[in-house]
Amino acid sequence: MLDFLVVTGGSQKTGWNFLGILLVVAIILYLVFIVQNIRQRRIKMIIKEHKRFTWKNTLLSLVEVVAFLVASVWMFNNVFLDNPDLEDSSRITSSVEYKPLVLETGGSGNSSYVTIDSAKKKVGSQEYTFYIDGQKYKVPGTQASVAFGPKVLDVSAEKIPYNDKVLAKKDQQYQKAYVAIYTAVYKKN
Repeated sequence: MLDFLVVTGGSQKTGWNFLGILLVVAIILYLVFIVQNIRQRRIKMIIKEHKRFTWKNTLLSLVEVVAFLVASVWMFNNVFLDNPDLEDSSRITSSVEYKPLVLETGGSGNSSYVTIDSAKKKVGSQEYTFYIDGQKYKVPGTQASVAFGPKVLDVSAEKIPYNDKVLAKKDQQYQKAYVAIYTAVYKKN
């Protein structure tokens, strides 16, 4: 009784990745500009006007820094905190592919559909190895889960919007030894 689910992250097949990199570079260049501009205005104020403080200079510097912080927070939010709803068809396109697992006979008398390699380090990790159509696949444990027993999905795979009826049908068809590969891709906007 083995159900093996592979969750693959989709990729944006658009120029948005390139645009994002350009925006990050622009924000870094803007930071360099701010530092140079504040330094230049401050030196000019001290040498030409013989003043150490003016409200005009301080407010201009404050506006530049606030603009930088707003742009940085916006980019951080879009790059690191964007977690789209997998059922939101307006943002992503998703598909599920089902493939039967091939029984691996390792020659040592043991056979298995999936082998789990665990790293015993400070931060533990797992890697699943399995065969489909004669090809060997290795998937990190963060992108896959194994379901045993009568339940088709385990706890970590519950977040993926699988169709329970289709999974039950594939359970029957592949004798509870199959891979369900979920792929999500951002839509072009």
